[in-house]
Amino acid sequence: MASLWWYWLVVVTCGVTIFSISLIILPDFMQLFFNAMFFSLSQAHTTFGEVAYSYIKFLYGVLGAVMIGWSVTLLFIIARPFRRGQREAWYAITASVLVWFMLDSSLSISAGFWQNAVFNAIFLVLFIIPLAATYRNFQK
Repeated sequence: MASLWWYWLVVVTCGVTIFSISLIILPDFMQLFFNAMFFSLSQAHTTFGEVAYSYIKFLYGVLGAVMIGWSVTLLFIIARPFRRGQREAWYAITASVLVWFMLDSSLSISAGFWQNAVFNAIFLVLFIIPLAATYRNFQK
C-alpha cells in the first residue's frame, strides 16, 4: 500500500484528535469558532445566559471526549491492520466515517445548522480520498 495514503489518514485522524482536544481544553475559543460558523449573520448567541453557556461548554467537553475515543480507535486501526492491508480495517474506517458523517450531518441539517454539515463534508473528503485510493489494495 502506498505510504502517502497511510500517512494522509494518520494526519487527518490526528487533526480530528487535535480538534477534539480543543473542545475540552479551549471551550471558550471553540465557542467563538462555532458562534462564527453558526451565528455569523445574527446575534442569537449573545442571548445565551451563563447557565446555557456553561451547559454548552459541558457538551463540548463530552463531544470532545467521544471524538477523542473515536480517533484513538481509528489510529490503532490505521497503525496496524490497515497498514498490513487487512480488509476489515478498510471497512471499519470507511463504515465509521460514513456513519458519523450521515448521522451528524443529517441531524445538523434537520436542526437548521447546515453549516456544520458543510464543515463535516470537509472532513469526509479528507478521509474519503485516501480510502478511495486504497480500495483496490483491500479487495485482493
